[in-house]
Amino acid sequence: MKTLLEKYSDSLLSCFDSIPGKMDLIGKAGKILAEAKLAGGRLLVYDRNYSLSYDCWTRGSGLYSITVYRRIEKAFKDGDALILASYHAGDSDDVKVIKELRDKKNTRLVTISPHENKSESGKLIHTLADAAIDNGCGESAGAFDIAGVKGKVLPTAREINFTINWAVQCQYIQEMIDHGCPPTLFYLVHFPCFKEIDAVMKKRAEKYGY
Repeated sequence: MKTLLEKYSDSLLSCFDSIPGKMDLIGKAGKILAEAKLAGGRLLVYDRNYSLSYDCWTRGSGLYSITVYRRIEKAFKDGDALILASYHAGDSDDVKVIKELRDKKNTRLVTISPHENKSESGKLIHTLADAAIDNGCGESAGAFDIAGVKGKVLPTAREINFTINWAVQCQYIQEMIDHGCPPTLFYLVHFPCFKEIDAVMKKRAEKYGY
């Protein structure tokens, strides 16, 4: 009999195996974000519990030009681009955020979410996106079933959404490099020598805006 860790690992690796098949959409998403940034827009990220959003800011390094909607930036502006990640196909709060974005002109939306046809709001968020990436994590995306519990326990959606998000950001970075505008990276100061590096990077971000 497999251990709990083995069952979870099998389920997670099975989901990871599907990501290479999504590279065309991931590439499209990176291009959309770069187009927005090069046109003078901002790059924002949002998920309802902010775990993915803050993952962009708590790694050893990441994009200086990305910011968190609602927690840091309270309102959208014309030309903004948003990465919206969700564990649900049609969460009403996510739909509200999308409306707030689309109320502005020339905005772009990348979604990372399940594409199954279940929605508490009556709308499926991936149908509202410019680039919609299916995380493939519906109710069946978990380690195992428990009698009396709806869906499988130990869901894999968090790790899959995080991985797809970083893949999209890597594609964005490559697009910006290809346009001669390599984006600035931050370096968290609790790592050795990163304080000095980050001071240089901060000045670069202030100078170029990306």
